[in-house]
Amino acid sequence: MQAMTLTLPAESLIGVRIPPRDLEQELRRRLAAALFSDGILSGASACRMSGMGKAEFQHLLGERGITQPLNVPDLEQDLSNLAAWNAR
Repeated sequence: MQAMTLTLPAESLIGVRIPPRDLEQELRRRLAAALFSDGILSGASACRMSGMGKAEFQHLLGERGITQPLNVPDLEQDLSNLAAWNAR
């Protein structure tokens, strides 16, 4: 995978209320969520960008109030998972 470096002016980060050690990861997650929300990135690409697994990324979207488009394969998988869970 090819990486990209994004350079931000230091003065744009003054007053950011995110601990410096968490800043890069938090910015990656926020960017991935925003690009997914705008339809620019697929869910899989957004997960990779954020460095999160699918379930963790979906949780992040829920926390931010970002809805996820529903497609038939995902719905069928959710119904199958629910049926298996109910059968326990």
